[in-house]
Amino acid sequence: MIVSPWEYYSRIAKEYDSMYETPKWRLYHRLIQSFLSEHLKEPCKVLDLGGGTGRWSLLLQGKGFDVTLVDPSEEMLKIAGEKGVKKLLKARAEDLPFPSCSFDAVLAMGDVLSYVENKIKAFSEIARVLIVNGLLLATVDNFYTFLQNIIEEDAWEKIPRFLKTQTLEVGNTLFSFNSYAFKPEDIESIEGFDTIDVRGIGVFDYSEVQLREKEDMIFEMEKEFSRDRAILWRAEHIFFALKKKEEPFGSPGGCGRD
Repeated sequence: MIVSPWEYYSRIAKEYDSMYETPKWRLYHRLIQSFLSEHLKEPCKVLDLGGGTGRWSLLLQGKGFDVTLVDPSEEMLKIAGEKGVKKLLKARAEDLPFPSCSFDAVLAMGDVLSYVENKIKAFSEIARVLIVNGLLLATVDNFYTFLQNIIEEDAWEKIPRFLKTQTLEVGNTLFSFNSYAFKPEDIESIEGFDTIDVRGIGVFDYSEVQLREKEDMIFEMEKEFSRDRAILWRAEHIFFALKKKEEPFGSPGGCGRD
């Protein structure tokens, strides 16, 4: 059964955190934390878009950042609040209830921008609430990995639609939703932003045993090769950092950026 992304996550909210405690996801989160620390160097105002149960809000909140978490799922927001996230609001990316230039940075972790129903409107709203030179830090699903997975599953009937729409149903055996898989040009052509960083998250494949026994070595290797254009698009997920372009009569802002 196909549902909206927020309906899907509302249904799995109570199990959500436990689903991401495997060695693979520990590496993923460790890499994301490292990437974020390179771009968010000093406390500032951050919008955690589609922040779910609050993993990244809590991390930044603990470092002194002024974080507001928004999510369309009441169930996810409830759990985030129980875990200690201070500022919570129910909202969708396409209609953010904030004045223009409200935030120094917007996080969109967990592939939120692959799940929005209207990408153009979502990016427009993100640009609106960011200050000039503000940062959008996000992860998205990777087109080439999705295509490779379809081939490995021998699901050739899915390929024509996927090549045309770049969307694929994801989820579980009971419920699924459509995810948009990004290509390099999708990121580089986002209106109103300059691309300052693109990385693969998990550019190599590892066994569970390797991830447990060689975690530190794998982490350092992944960081080293995450920007390598020859292989970063092998990764299941893509991390990117965009900077809102200067506007006429605009004034620059800061968030610990270079």
